[in-house]
Order: sequence, then C-alpha cells, then structure tokens
Amino acid sequence: MTVMISLIGEQPIPNLLPIRRIQPDEVLLLYTKRTEATANRLKRLVERDGVRVHMLSTDPYDIQRARADLEGYIRDQGWTGSALVFNLTGGTKTMVLAAYQIAMALGAPFVYLQSEGRQSRLYRYEFVAGDYQKGGDEVLPGLITIDDYLRAHVGDYETRKPRFSDLGTQFEEAIESALVGWVDEVKRGVLLGGALEVDLVVRLGNQVGVIQAKTGKKAKEKDGLRELNAACAREYLGTYTAKILVINQEWDHTVTNLRDLANAWNITVVQLPSFTESSPSLSPGDQEELRRAVRGVLGG
Repeated sequence: MTVMISLIGEQPIPNLLPIRRIQPDEVLLLYTKRTEATANRLKRLVERDGVRVHMLSTDPYDIQRARADLEGYIRDQGWTGSALVFNLTGGTKTMVLAAYQIAMALGAPFVYLQSEGRQSRLYRYEFVAGDYQKGGDEVLPGLITIDDYLRAHVGDYETRKPRFSDLGTQFEEAIESALVGWVDEVKRGVLLGGALEVDLVVRLGNQVGVIQAKTGKKAKEKDGLRELNAACAREYLGTYTAKILVINQEWDHTVTNLRDLANAWNITVVQLPSFTESSPSLSPGDQEELRRAVRGVLGG
C-alpha cells in the first residue's frame, strides 16, 4: 500500500498531478482554514479515481503544531515510512518544513512538482544514509481534463449554449474550429461561479488557458482584459492559467494603454483581422497565427 501526504495550498493542480501519476492507494490532504475549500474540491476529484482520502487540518504557520498533527495522524493510522511518499509542492513554508522533517525521520521519499515554464516536471527524492538524493525527474504526460481543472479550482460550473448566432458567436466558433486537433481539448461557454463567463477554455497536456474573444469596437476596449484577469484570479482559476485575448482588430498606436495593460497582466493578445462581418471566417494565415500563439502560451 502507498499513501501520499499532500500539503494543500491555494493551487490544486500541483497536488492533483502527482496523485494521478503515482496512483497511491490512499491520500492524506493536510490543509488549513484558508485552503479547506481547495482540499474539499480535491477530495471529490481524487475519490472519483477510487483513492481513499484522509483530511487533516493544521496551523499554517506553527511548525511544531503542524509536525505534531501530522506525526500523530501517521502514528494513529499505523503508516510506516516504506508506505509513505510526501508531496512537498503545496502548503506554506512552515508546513513544508514540518513535512520534510517527518519524511527524513521516517526515511520516506518525497516529490516536488515544477509548474513554471509551461511544463509539469515531477522531481523525486529519497533519503540515503540520512541525507536526501535525487531519484530522477520526468515531464508528466497529460493527466487531467478541462473538466478536472475547472472542478479542482471552482467546483461545479456550467456551460452555456448561444441563444442566437451573432458575429461574436461566429468568431468563437471560428476560433474553436481552428484549434480543434491542435490542442488536446477546447471547451466553449464556461460559466464560473454563476457570474463570470469565459468564451473558451483550452488544454495542451497539463497546461490550461482561457480565451476571451472580442470583435468590432469591443476589441479595442478594456473589458476583455479585465474579464481574463478576473477569471484567473486566485478565487477562480488561479495565476498558473494562461490568459489569451483573441480579437478581429489590429491594435495601432492609439491603443498603447491596452498593450501596456495586457503586458502588465501577462495576457497574450492574438489579432485576427481576416475575420469580418462581411467575411466571417479566418484566413489560413490567421488560423496558423492563432494555433502558433495558443500552443506557444501552453508550452507546445
């Protein structure tokens, strides 16, 4: 039997991916009052995979309390070091230090997930003669779906179907059609938290991005940028989610403020001027530009 100890922070995917890769029989989610909702969403997802989930609350900033809570639970369950693997990616620094000390005392291996650089690389470590040594690393294959990603971040969500086909709807359809087969998944019309609507969600491997599509005058206004920034706030999809604004206009010298705002908020802007009201389709060149930009943002 293998038991993974996962420290829960605000970002759920660094906990979900190692669980999916290592496939333990049981998981202990060590959470705090601030991350309890994240832990509960993870619990529902992991239980769907047939994994038994334990929940343990601790103090995020008291190392003695965190260590005592975790050691006590491990002892009560009768788990030994040979059965345990610690994921030290999430949680506070205090929680990580407490878990590391326990792993070292038990001689249990630990892992760390690197999410920067638009890749998911899992590092494995083990203790030899009282000191840790690297046991290898790997770039993880695709282990999640868009549905997993959304449920891990916001729980339940809705998808909406357009009531009528206007230019904006046709633009979304053209974007979706151009991306199908070039990314692993595309989902249109996602409603987060009952109020915030995302035009498209895209996934390549374990990397996920959101797209807001704007046409006409709206392509030269701030609304699309604000919507993307709101969707990727910590209380929704989190800061690791890529933000992409796709417009059918070209930004000239009159919209320097929009460029500055997009750069400040780390939003990729894709301009597809071939799509017009009189010709509502994307040229081959614009399709290629869209695919290149989206795959680039997602690490492809």
